[in-house]
Amino acid sequence: MKETFVNGVPAPWLPVKAKEENKCCTVEIWGRTYTVDKNLLFSSVTTQGVELLASPIRINASENGHKIEWRDIDCFLGECDQKQAIIYATAQSDAFIVNTCMKVEFDGCATIDVKLMPKGYTVPQLFGLESKESTTTLLDYFWIETPVKKELASLYHVYPNDVMPSDTGETDNSVKYSGSGFLDNRNMDLGFCAVAHLGNDDLGLSFLAESPNGWEPESMQKAYQFVEEENAQILRIRLLDKQPYDWEHSEAEKPEFGQYSYPSVCFRLAMQASPVKPFPNNPYKEKLLHIDCFKKVQADYIDFLANPVKEGDTEIGYDRIKRLGVTTLVIHEKWNQTQNYWRLTQRTSHQLRTIIEECHKRGIKVLPYFGYEMSSMSDFWTDHVELYAKKSVDMRKRAVAWYRFPAQRACPVCYASPFAEQWSDGLEKLVDEYNFDGVYLDGTGMVWSCGNANHGCGYTDNDGVRHDTHPVFAVRNLFKRLYDIFNSRGKVINCHISDCVSLPGMAFAHSLWLGEYIQYSLVKEGSTEMPEGYLRASHSGRNFGLPTEFIVYENRPIWKFEDAIAFSLVHGILPRPNDICGPLEQMSEIWKIIDRFDIDSSTWHPYWNNHDFTADNKAVKISGYKDKDGKWLLFIANAETAEIASCTITGFKGTVTDEESGEILTAENGSLTIKMPRFGHRIITVK
Repeated sequence: MKETFVNGVPAPWLPVKAKEENKCCTVEIWGRTYTVDKNLLFSSVTTQGVELLASPIRINASENGHKIEWRDIDCFLGECDQKQAIIYATAQSDAFIVNTCMKVEFDGCATIDVKLMPKGYTVPQLFGLESKESTTTLLDYFWIETPVKKELASLYHVYPNDVMPSDTGETDNSVKYSGSGFLDNRNMDLGFCAVAHLGNDDLGLSFLAESPNGWEPESMQKAYQFVEEENAQILRIRLLDKQPYDWEHSEAEKPEFGQYSYPSVCFRLAMQASPVKPFPNNPYKEKLLHIDCFKKVQADYIDFLANPVKEGDTEIGYDRIKRLGVTTLVIHEKWNQTQNYWRLTQRTSHQLRTIIEECHKRGIKVLPYFGYEMSSMSDFWTDHVELYAKKSVDMRKRAVAWYRFPAQRACPVCYASPFAEQWSDGLEKLVDEYNFDGVYLDGTGMVWSCGNANHGCGYTDNDGVRHDTHPVFAVRNLFKRLYDIFNSRGKVINCHISDCVSLPGMAFAHSLWLGEYIQYSLVKEGSTEMPEGYLRASHSGRNFGLPTEFIVYENRPIWKFEDAIAFSLVHGILPRPNDICGPLEQMSEIWKIIDRFDIDSSTWHPYWNNHDFTADNKAVKISGYKDKDGKWLLFIANAETAEIASCTITGFKGTVTDEESGEILTAENGSLTIKMPRFGHRIITVK
C-alpha cells in the first residue's frame, strides 16, 4: 500500500513550514507559498513557482471622505504545527483599527477573519491624563481587492451560477454556461458568490464565503466585481459601502461619538490557490463504468450483472465489463434499498457482497453510490428529518424530495447538521465490513444553500428577513474526515458535482465527475458549438489538480455520446460511459488506444497551447501528448455542428496513423486533409 501520511499530514501533501522574519510571515505548503509582508492580507501567493498576484491583496477603504492609508502595519506568526500555521496582522488609520487572522492549512486552504473597529481611547485618555479629542468614525466603504496578474486571469468560475451582467448592463453569458468561462479582461458585476475563482488553464485562486451576512454593498448585485486594471484583473469584494448597520443604530447619535459604542464588525472568508495537489501524469489509468445513472437498469444489479446484458449475446455483465477494459465499476443508488443509508437491509447486504466478490475475482474495483439524501424508510427519519434536512428559505429553491424505488422519498440533507458525523461514522464501518474500493459521492461536495435554523444555517438580515447560507466549512470538514477514512485504507473518493468546484472540500476528493448541469439543456436542445471557455475553466481539472471525467446523458440524435467524446478529448478528459452497451464499447476502443501510448512520460499540449499542429479551420481543435521520443498522440475535434468537408492540418513529420481505423494516412509535405462530421473526432498517432 502506498504511503498515506507524511509526518502526520495525509499524502500527497507535505507538513506545513512557517517562519517570521522582519515583520514578514511566510507559510509553505505543497506546491504553494503564502506570504504576509507588512500587510493586512497576503502580499504574495505563489503556486507551482508562479506568482499569482500583481500586487498585495489590499483592504481598500475610506473614512470621513478620504481614502485610508493604513499605518503601523505589523504581522505576527502564531501557533504552528505540521498541519497549520496562523498569521495575525494589525493596522490603524485615523479612526479605525483592522485586525486579521489567517489560518493556513496543509492543503492550502486559508481561513481569513477580518475585524474592523473604532480605535477608541487609550487608558491615559480615559483617566484624563491625556487629551481625548473626538475622532469622527464615519466609514465610507470597506472592500477587499485581490489583484491577479492579468495574464493569469483568463478564466473564471463562480457559484451560484446566475447570469451575470457586464459593467454596461448587458448579459454576456447564457444561463447554462454562466458559472464558468472566459473573462476576457472584462469588468463584470456579480451577486453574492459562495465560490469565486480566477485563473488560467493551469492554476488559479479561489475566494469563498458562506454568506453575505453583515455585508452592506451598494447593491447586492455588486457584492463581487471583476475589475480590469492595466496589469491586473481585480476580484473586488464589496463588504461595506456605508456605515455598518450596527453603527448607524447604536447609542451614539453622531459618528464623533462612535468610538465609545460602535461594536467590532467581523467578516470570514476562505482563500485557496490551486492546483491543490499533484495532477497525475496519467489521468486515464482508471477505466470507470457507471451503471444506472440516467440510463436505467430495470433489474436488481445482482441479477443484471450475472446475466447477459446485450440482446442475442450469452456473455454475462461481469465478463463483458472485464473484457471491455473496465477497472472500476460504479453502482448507482439502486444498490441500496434504503437510499444513502449506512445500515443495510439483509437483501442489500447480500447484493453488495455478491457484486464486490464477483468484481474482485475479475480484478475490478467497486464504488457504491452514496449521496446527499436521507430516506423516509430510515429508522431515524421520524426523529431527525427536520434537524438534518436542507431547507432553503426561498420556497422556489426548496430541494426536491425525490421518489425512489422501492417506494420512498429521499430528502436532501445539509452537512452542517449532525447528519455529517453519523453518516461518515457509518461509512467507516461499512467499508471495513464489505471492503469496497471507495465511494462515489453524488452532490456531497456541493455547497448548496440552506436556511434550516434547526441546525444553525441561515441568517436574519437587518430588515428581519431570513436568508440562506452556504456550508463551505461544514463540507470541508466532512471531506477531511472522509479522506481520513478512505485514503488511509488505500481507497478513493470519486465526487460528482454540478458547476460548483469548492476547493476547500474538493481538495480531499481523488477525482471528479462533472457536466450534469449542462446536460439539462444538451439532451433537449443539443448545442451548436463546444463551450470552450466553460470547459476549460471548470472541467479540465488540471487547474484544480483534480482528474475529471465528463458526464453524458444521451438523447439521440440531438445529443450523442460521440458528441461528448469530441467535447472531452481535446480538453484532456474522457466521457464516462453510463451504459454497459454502446457507450462502453466506444470507450473501450479509446481506452485501448490511450493505453498503447506512454502517457506517463509524455507532456500535454492542449489546443490553445499547441504550436506544432495548425488547422486552416478555427472550428478544428488539436490537442495531444508528446512522448520523450517525439511520438505524438493527437486528439482532433470539430467544435461545431456544421460538417467540415475539408480541413487541412499542417505539422506532420513521420508516419501518421488513424488509431481508430488502423489506416495509415498520407501527409504530403507535412499536411493532411481530413473531413470532420458534426462534433466529430479523430485520434491520430505520429511517429
